[in-house]
Amino acid sequence: MNIENYFSNLNLDIRTHKLGTFTDQKVTPDVLCAVAECISEYVEKIGEIFSINDIRYSGYAEYIATAVFKKPSIENASSEYDKFFSQPIKMLSYCDVLSEEKFSRSYRYSVQNNEILQYIANRERNALNFIQAFSEKLLKDSSIYPKFADFFTQPNKNTFESMKTAFTDLVIQNTPKNTEVEVRRIFTKIINPLAYKHNTFGTRKGSISNTPITLDELYYNRLNWRDKGKEKSLTRKEAQALFADSANAANLNYLVNKATKFVKTLHKTSEVQRFDPTEANQAHHIFMASEFPDLASLPENLICLTPNQHFNLAHPSNKTTVIDKHYQRICLMAKLDSIEQDNRANTGNYDYHEFIHVLNTGFNTDQFDVSMSYETLKHRILMFDF
Repeated sequence: MNIENYFSNLNLDIRTHKLGTFTDQKVTPDVLCAVAECISEYVEKIGEIFSINDIRYSGYAEYIATAVFKKPSIENASSEYDKFFSQPIKMLSYCDVLSEEKFSRSYRYSVQNNEILQYIANRERNALNFIQAFSEKLLKDSSIYPKFADFFTQPNKNTFESMKTAFTDLVIQNTPKNTEVEVRRIFTKIINPLAYKHNTFGTRKGSISNTPITLDELYYNRLNWRDKGKEKSLTRKEAQALFADSANAANLNYLVNKATKFVKTLHKTSEVQRFDPTEANQAHHIFMASEFPDLASLPENLICLTPNQHFNLAHPSNKTTVIDKHYQRICLMAKLDSIEQDNRANTGNYDYHEFIHVLNTGFNTDQFDVSMSYETLKHRILMFDF
């Protein structure tokens, strides 16, 4: 999925739309992904036309809110969820993923681009890609991107203040947003995803950050394992202890199920033996979830296998607590083939950087690098000494 191609056909100019609902505080990768999934579930099981309240009070939304985000029941704390569901839905409408129609005093929505909605719903990384592409196109269409480019090139107080002031003036002059406080909240959700993309500074508490923006800062459910800058100091035992707590365990379970479902939709036959017509209905963790919980929800660490491959080859003699190291290497090579094919097709289902992270974490090394070509990486995997 080439998200940039999708946005190339849209005009997101703030000066044209005159709407202040293009994004807001709750439009984070994990919330956007979850809301997109709730919409998908609702449309599939209940109906094509829906309101924000239809999504908010759906059974699946209740599960997401309480089990994953550890919020109180929607029925018991309805006001807490107004922005949680409305802001992502409004943003998706602004981007023509949803169509919006006003009926009396309320709005009704329907899915306008199901392919994009499913892309966002499939994984949080996709939602982040969508937010980054959206933010960049919004700024370019609104003729303000040069201010952001100047800051990314030379991040300092002067370029930061110039960028923030220009954005604040643009929004106040062209939307119903009329206070700097409102705009600064939105500004954070625009600048920081792009700062993370460029591996540079962004904003914290209204000022320029003193370090580059990290991945965990972009999420609503902030867990310290999301930040790759911290992962190197997180031992396997510490990671296991982190996920032993009920809140993190529930979130992990949700993300693992989501990743498993996603990988199974991509591969109907074995990724190891691609010409075998046998259904590959097993999603296997290349590095075991029990040992590497921080890798468990990454599609780059999941591979589709046939039952025979899973229970006889990956786990010898059906001992699911044991991994065959030789077959693990075969699985890594096969997964890399899937990632290479995906990246060459520019569909965006897999992230090469995440696969490198899987290798370095699983093998407890830093020998694998994103600068390596596919062939170099394959050779390094084959030659790596366990």
